[in-house]
Formats: sequence, C-alpha cells, structure tokens
Amino acid sequence: MSQEASVDGRFGVASSPTIEEAAGLLEKLLDGSSMVVVAGVCSSEYEGRGASVSTEGDKLLIVKPGGAVILHGPRGFRPLNWQPSTSHTEVATADGLLTLKFYRRTPREVLKIACGSIWYIAWVRFPEEGAFWMYMTEDDLRKAVALHPRELLGEDIRFFAEEKRTPSGKADLYGVDERGNIVIVEVKRVRADESAVRQLEGYVRDYPTQAKVRGILVAPDISDAARRLLESRGLEFRRVDLKKAYSLLKPGRGRSVLDFL
Repeated sequence: MSQEASVDGRFGVASSPTIEEAAGLLEKLLDGSSMVVVAGVCSSEYEGRGASVSTEGDKLLIVKPGGAVILHGPRGFRPLNWQPSTSHTEVATADGLLTLKFYRRTPREVLKIACGSIWYIAWVRFPEEGAFWMYMTEDDLRKAVALHPRELLGEDIRFFAEEKRTPSGKADLYGVDERGNIVIVEVKRVRADESAVRQLEGYVRDYPTQAKVRGILVAPDISDAARRLLESRGLEFRRVDLKKAYSLLKPGRGRSVLDFL
C-alpha cells in the first residue's frame, strides 16, 4: 500500500491497499470525524425503506462526518444507495472480501457493502463547515442592507454611494449615520475572515476627511481571529440574518425562473 498524508493528518490517500490494510485504515477513519472516499470493485445490499441489491462492479463510496453514506456507480448523478445518517458501523474481512455495514437505528436501515478490490481510500478532516446560501448573491445582500439598514443593522443610515472605487478597491456602501458620521460598509455573504477586515480598514483609511469615519463589516458570521483584528482597528461588526435579508428584498426582486416551476 502506498500512503501519503499531510503533516497535520487532516487529509491523505492510500493507493492499492490490500483488503486487510483497507480494513485497518477504515476502522480508524470511520469514527465520524472525516470525509472518507473509497473506490473499488464492490457489491451492495440494502434493507430499510425498501430493499435493493447491486452486483459487483466499479463503485465509489462516500462517508461523511455524521454518518451520511452515499454509494455511486460509474454513471449518472443519482446514488445507487444512500443513508442520511449512521448509528453504528462495522468493518470486517472474510473470504478475501472487505465488508462494511452501516446501521441506522431509527428508522431501521442497513447498508452492506462488500469489496473484493480497493483502488484507493482518501480522507479529509474539515475543521469548519463553512456557509452555504443558495438564494442571495453578495450584490443582493448589499442591496438589502442599503434599502433596509434599520432592520438589518439596527440603526438608520442614509447611503449615498455604492461600490465606490478607492485606492484599496471598491467599497460596498457609503453613508451617513444619525449623528452625521461617515459610514463605510463592507458586505460579505459568507463568514468574514481577516482579509475582509483588512479590506474595510483600507477603505476607511482612504476616505478623504479628517472627520470620524465608521467602518462596519456586515456578514452572517465572523472568525475569532477576524473579530480580534476588527476590534484592534476600531472597526465594527454587524451580524446579518440572511433569511431576513432575503425576505426583505424578495418583494422587490424581479421574477426568476423559480417562479415558473
């Protein structure tokens, strides 16, 4: 077996393992903390919501953190078998086969996969899931903030410029708050990191005035490191509710393809 892994153990791949080597590796990896991908010649049996059997052939098995299991064949996008979660996993070898059994307690489901040959096993540990939002673009979110600052930012800001170019790039929104302070807003549709803070810092620094300029970073979340940097630079963070932003903006949006489905 040829095996390579990152220094910190977050990801790796094992090529052409024997059945015994594959079993030993999978016993360690299938602990619910890694995304595991197995490619080989396998068959499957499923019993639960119904019953199904797939004969021996080329298969791709994906096991996600939390126990979701997906088994694909070489064609099409639909899985041959899948389970949304797993309560217990068994790994065994017998008669030259690697056998994996994935049990789900409620509702009762069992997915058995038997492999006579394994080409490779790959794995990766994800420290953070990240954000996923399928409805709004960053342009949509910026528009929602500009139109509804009270609802989304908690204060009244009169915005007078959008995507204004500065030496540091294009700042999302420029406005004036209730006390007459200039406000520069940087909008992020995903979790804000340190680079977003540095962007905002540059826009505030570039503004041609000696008066106080407030810099506000707007995002659904912010990393700990980004928050520390933000506070050290005298900048502000506003957590935005993407669902709320979408609901506020939706009445003013044009019709989309989804309206006709």
